[in-house]
Amino acid sequence: MNWLQFITVAALAAVLSAGATAFYYRQRTKRRLKRLSLLVKGLAMGDLEQNLDSLDLTDEGDLVELTSSITQLAMELKAVIQRISAERNTMSALLQNMSDGIISTDETGRVTNINEAARRLLGLPSGASVEGRSFMQVVRDHEVNSLLKQTLEDGEERQQMLEVGPLRPQLQVKVTLIKEEGQRSSKLPVRQHRSALVMLQDLTELMRLERIRRDFVANISHELRTPLASVKLMVETLQNVIEDNPSDAQQFLTRIDTEIDGLTQLVRELLELSRIESGQIKLNFKATDLREMVEQAAERLRAQAERSGLSIEVVRGSEESFPSAMVDPDRVMQVLINLIHNAIKFTPVGGTISLSVKRARGTEASGAPKLLVQVKDTGVGIPPDDLSRIFERFYKVDKARAGYETGTGLGLAIAKHIIQAHGGEVWAESEVGVGSTFCFTVPALQIA
Repeated sequence: MNWLQFITVAALAAVLSAGATAFYYRQRTKRRLKRLSLLVKGLAMGDLEQNLDSLDLTDEGDLVELTSSITQLAMELKAVIQRISAERNTMSALLQNMSDGIISTDETGRVTNINEAARRLLGLPSGASVEGRSFMQVVRDHEVNSLLKQTLEDGEERQQMLEVGPLRPQLQVKVTLIKEEGQRSSKLPVRQHRSALVMLQDLTELMRLERIRRDFVANISHELRTPLASVKLMVETLQNVIEDNPSDAQQFLTRIDTEIDGLTQLVRELLELSRIESGQIKLNFKATDLREMVEQAAERLRAQAERSGLSIEVVRGSEESFPSAMVDPDRVMQVLINLIHNAIKFTPVGGTISLSVKRARGTEASGAPKLLVQVKDTGVGIPPDDLSRIFERFYKVDKARAGYETGTGLGLAIAKHIIQAHGGEVWAESEVGVGSTFCFTVPALQIA
């Protein structure tokens, strides 16, 4: 082989080798670009669980740097989305566990999110899908819907007290725009709509307590003003008749003494109620035979009942073995005397007052056995509208019990707090013209 042939063969071998090498790297680069393309497309579609280890980062060059940059971007993007997801889950948990109702809407007034408190206040089924529905379809209240529409139109925050939902609770409704990032002012031009947030705060219980507070102030003012005015009038009259009419003067002194006794009782019961409510009274719990206590209470007031033309009877159960009650006997006796005394005051002549003690139903299964005490009369009864309020301080059912002796209006409130301090409940059942039954439960020591 001459030198020309040798050069030709060598050149041909070099060309083939270069072509093979170029083809190899071309195919390798093509595969890597394809993998990078699939990776980027997956990231764009939200697939953050791709296998990044399959990318070859062993070679040098611009493509390797690009591959490394995209891989780093994918890992950082995954970490950011995981952090955002965790924050979103935390915010969702906070919203769902808030006591205030929260509803968010888009710029067209369609609901985008709602928490459980809002569902409860609006009477919506728990878990029912309302996202995407119009705000009016969800709240079913024109006044609330009007607040939202006005806020979406002019950007002004609004709030108003309204009765919303089937139960008509007193709600503080507040509508505000959801400010976007960088938005400095909540005032937007008309028709430049943004999403809105509607907050529903239930103030029903707060308003009820405020009404009770106002009634308490008004009632205690009345209870004090009336006897004080009476005493002042009698003292002025007494000054004019004390010398000329000694017998009349004595009558006025007796009436003044009676009024002062009433004021003294009022102050004493107020102080006692305050001490019970604040927990300053320590209960002395003892195992007590509740049936025997009921009989003792009936015996103590039997003479008073007979003077009023009434009869008292104790309904004794057939059970020979009966559990003791774990109570403060002095305090429970105070409750019994109060309830029996009320029954005597508001039962017409010829009526009957019956007392009974029995096991409270359902308490054994719950693991907290209790005993039920009932004081039943054949008196004038209590109207349904007043039945839920008779245990409030100073509350008196004047219309239903007109013509009967009334006390300070604190006895039932004291009884309620004493029973609640024992871990029991107290309530009343009544029918006007038929009679009333006052009931309370106390814990039992054991169930035989």
